[in-house]
Amino acid sequence: MATDIKAQNARWLWIVMVVDVVALIPLVVTSGSFDELSVFKILTRGAAATVAPVIVLLLTSLLTADVKAVVVFWRIRDMLPGHRAFSIYAHRDSRINLVELRRKVGEFPVLPRDQNAAWYGLYKAVVEDPGVMQSLRNYLLFRDLSILSLMLSIVALIITLVTGGTIMTAMTVFGLLFAQYVLSAIAARNNGIRLVTNVLALHGVAQ
Repeated sequence: MATDIKAQNARWLWIVMVVDVVALIPLVVTSGSFDELSVFKILTRGAAATVAPVIVLLLTSLLTADVKAVVVFWRIRDMLPGHRAFSIYAHRDSRINLVELRRKVGEFPVLPRDQNAAWYGLYKAVVEDPGVMQSLRNYLLFRDLSILSLMLSIVALIITLVTGGTIMTAMTVFGLLFAQYVLSAIAARNNGIRLVTNVLALHGVAQ
C-alpha cells in the first residue's frame, strides 16, 4: 500500500516540479540587461534550471523520515502529531469518544514516545480504512512537496547567482519557491494531524 501511495504521489511531485521550472525558466534566463545576454548565457541558465529538479530529487532521497518531519513540523524533537495523539489531539476532535478510546487503550500514555507508539498500534489495525489511507496519502504528498520546494528554492537561488543572474531575480525565485514550501508544510501538518485523529476516531466508537 505504501509503495502504491508513493508511486501515485511521485507523479504529482514531478508535475509540480515541471510546472515550477516552466514558470521560472523565463525569469531566470532573461535575468540582467538584454545587452549582457548571450546565447551561451541563455543556454547555460536554461540547462541549469532544467536540471535543478533532478538534483533536488536526488538530494531529497538522502533525507530520512525524521529529517523530513523536522522540516515540515518545525520541531527538533517529538516532531510527529502521534507524539501528542492522546495529550492534545484526542481532546480536540469531537468525533472521538474518549471514554470508549480509554476503555480500549487503557490510561492514555503521557510521554511523547509512548503516545506515538500507542497510536501507531491503533493505526496498524485500521490502515486499510479509506479515510485513513486518504489522509496518509495527502500527508506524504505535501510532506515531500514541502521538502522539494525548500531544496529547490535554495538550489534555484544558487543557480541564478552562479550563472550571472541579478540579486533581485535570485530573491524573487527564492521567495516564490519558499512560499510554496511554507504552504506545502502547513498542508502536510494539517493532513498529518488529520491522520492521527482519523485513527483515534475509528477506535473511539462504542461497540
